Amino acid sequence: FKDIDDLEFKLSEANSNYTFNGVKVPRVTEIISKMIHEDSLLYWANGLGFKHTRYSDEMKKYTTIGSAAHKAIEIFLKKGIIPQDAPYNPITAFISWWNRIISNNKVTVIGQEVPLVCQYYGGTYDLLIRVNDDYWLIDFKTSNHITYKYFLQLAAYNQLLRDKDHMNLRGVLVLQLDKTRPIYHEYYLDFARPESRDYFNNCERTFMSLLYGYYNIKYLEKEYSHAYYKTS
Repeated sequence: FKDIDDLEFKLSEANSNYTFNGVKVPRVTEIISKMIHEDSLLYWANGLGFKHTRYSDEMKKYTTIGSAAHKAIEIFLKKGIIPQDAPYNPITAFISWWNRIISNNKVTVIGQEVPLVCQYYGGTYDLLIRVNDDYWLIDFKTSNHITYKYFLQLAAYNQLLRDKDHMNLRGVLVLQLDKTRPIYHEYYLDFARPESRDYFNNCERTFMSLLYGYYNIKYLEKEYSHAYYKTS
């Protein structure tokens, strides 16, 4: 983090509810979305236009499903009940996955929906479990398309778990829960495999590069009006 400290700049108006020592810090997802842009989102949005569907309405629908699924999973794991308003397909898919995991392993829930924060960024992980003697960090997604950016997000959380809580993970898992069918797909990195460990190490380095770039951009935006001279 030394290079960021050299900027001598701290965010005061981050689009975030995370604070460190009373100062707002950006969300992990904000950093990634600002620093990485993909044309596929534009194509999807344009496609909605041809269908006479408002982009904001569609995004709100999918966000609502995702939020409801996260809340239902949290209640199910804590209380063993399924909320009446839980989205059927994602929660059914999760329960199928969960029953498979606990049927052959000793599983302990270490944390659910736990916020993590440092002086540069913050975020909330979905689920941290111990499977037998190994720790796994789980991220739930109801999106149709799983991308590498989700592993960047997990890499940011892992760095805080390791540096602040001295937690050493066995691996990370993106669990995709289908919105239209009660099925799931696993996308995981098992750090016992060298190729998975190398890829995740690269995810951590990449996120740190994005973080440094994010703060540089914010610094340039803040100092822009004071740095140039304008002639008439």
